[in-house]
Amino acid sequence: MRNKLLLFCILILFVFPLKAQIVTTQFGQIQGGLNGTIYQFLGIPFAKPPVDTLRWKAPLNPNNWSGVINTVNFSPVCPQRKFDQTGATDTIVGDEDCLYLNVWTPQIINPNLPVMVFIHGGGNQQGSASEVSAGTQMFFGKNLAERGNAVVVTIQYRLGPLGFLVHPGLEPENINGVSGNYAVLDQILALTWVKNNIANFGGDTNKVMIFGESAGGVDVGNLLLTPLASGLFQRACIESAVPVIDDYLSSKNKGISYVDSFTTVGNDVQKIAYMRSLPSDSLVRFETPPISGGAVGMGWRPVLDNVVFHNLPYQGFQSGSFNKVPLIIGSNSDEMSLSVPPTVLPIMVTALINSTVPAAFQAQATSLYPPGTTNTEAKASYIGILTDAQFTATARRAAQCISQNQTEPVYRYFFTHKHTIPALAVYGSYHGMELFYVFNTWENAPLGSGPLFSAQDDSVQFAMMKYWSNFANTGNPNGIGLVNWPQYQSSTDCYLEIKATPNGSQCGLRTAKSDFWDDVAGFVPCASSLNIENIDSKDWDLSIFPNPTNNNLTIQSKQKSLIEILNIQGQLLETINCENDAITLNLSNFAKGTYLIKAISVDRIRVKKFIKE
Repeated sequence: MRNKLLLFCILILFVFPLKAQIVTTQFGQIQGGLNGTIYQFLGIPFAKPPVDTLRWKAPLNPNNWSGVINTVNFSPVCPQRKFDQTGATDTIVGDEDCLYLNVWTPQIINPNLPVMVFIHGGGNQQGSASEVSAGTQMFFGKNLAERGNAVVVTIQYRLGPLGFLVHPGLEPENINGVSGNYAVLDQILALTWVKNNIANFGGDTNKVMIFGESAGGVDVGNLLLTPLASGLFQRACIESAVPVIDDYLSSKNKGISYVDSFTTVGNDVQKIAYMRSLPSDSLVRFETPPISGGAVGMGWRPVLDNVVFHNLPYQGFQSGSFNKVPLIIGSNSDEMSLSVPPTVLPIMVTALINSTVPAAFQAQATSLYPPGTTNTEAKASYIGILTDAQFTATARRAAQCISQNQTEPVYRYFFTHKHTIPALAVYGSYHGMELFYVFNTWENAPLGSGPLFSAQDDSVQFAMMKYWSNFANTGNPNGIGLVNWPQYQSSTDCYLEIKATPNGSQCGLRTAKSDFWDDVAGFVPCASSLNIENIDSKDWDLSIFPNPTNNNLTIQSKQKSLIEILNIQGQLLETINCENDAITLNLSNFAKGTYLIKAISVDRIRVKKFIKE
């Protein structure tokens, strides 16, 4: 009898561990545990499982439950064909019942702590909140919560075709007659859960920071652009990414081809019914690697549906139609070092330039990224091309555009720290590496723990933890004991180089190379939408009206000027001479959106915005 009683007590301790903690959420009670000094809740449902008839529908709140749910294990990952960073090996894993989040918190009373909500990357087709990299759970929030004195939340969202499919067979089900963006709606619902529940975990709902890397950074940038996320966060951090939104029609055509690869029987609605009958692993079986040969691809993207998103990214930023919050944005110095071929010959650099750069720019590309005479020199240029074209230059574009169109501060970083182990140091600051240091989890990795964890590693992880948690708390990353991080200005392009011994004095990050990639892309820096004069002012020397306009726009200049009409990306659409009088343009052939008028006279250039409705 005594042995049975002892066995019963052991079982009770296993099922209900000492120091278990119960928290009440809006849907029911959950029970987590104490991990050191941190309360830890893993696998909290924030949505109804998106299965069966809920596949390819907006997420719904979970049903209320009675009793107490144990939240002590990570949820399954969302269905995906999971590739390594080289794209060489893959496995199919996941369960559609995957819309869960995780919380780590130093306290569960007195809701005054900043909240850091992380969105994982993976090309929007793979990855999870429980991601294992280099032998450790990279995004495990205990250390960041404990050392940063913050509530840390990690979330999951539907991936690949399950999260982004656009198809005419889905449109009749939607009150707005559109489809797609299911993953974005998952993220918004998770943030809504945070707003409604995080105070019970010690979090301050007025200090919510969203941050993400790679596709997760894309998602953070996109959340800046959707009115559906307004008020759900007060700071944002984009790591190694910029926002990306596709046009609806091209995405729908892709969705049609995708569904037709499974069935061509029946009408569009019947095809979707068939697709809902298939197991989820079959839907992701033919996915391709999100990174191939150092080129980043996102096969599944959010779309411009005029419901979740009303503008393409730079249209939204330029027009001022976005969620304006303090922002951190940056990238790593050697993003694609793990993804390029192991051996790069000088001829391969030339071939890369010839295949990716227009002929008119190839000589300049060769000058900026010389093929060299050794494999080491060639590999450095190869990595440089793929890193700067996809990350360095694009981060500058976003930083410049956002900083010029909001009064809230922007901070740019450049991560250059290298692992101190020689076998890893050769890869430099590779894609995603900074996350080990933000979360303070490199010390838990087999190659970063114990004596392998260097003083430099510790310096970098302490600084990143403090900068990120300070930013979550105040909207400013700076604080006691940290090198000053200058606020970003588009005119100076100053930034913080993140390394073991930063100094905060750098300005002009790879300027010539970024200018080159802007030219290749045909990108013209954004104009500021701030402090634009009132169009009714009588002392203007350039007037445009009505604004917004349906068809006709009248331009009046007090000086003889060359008038240029540009789209929001700065591409020239039309040129007109204005001879000190009014001219009227017929805009019936212009698509709806925001445009720029540039008036060039002998002594000045004036830029105005107008909106075509």
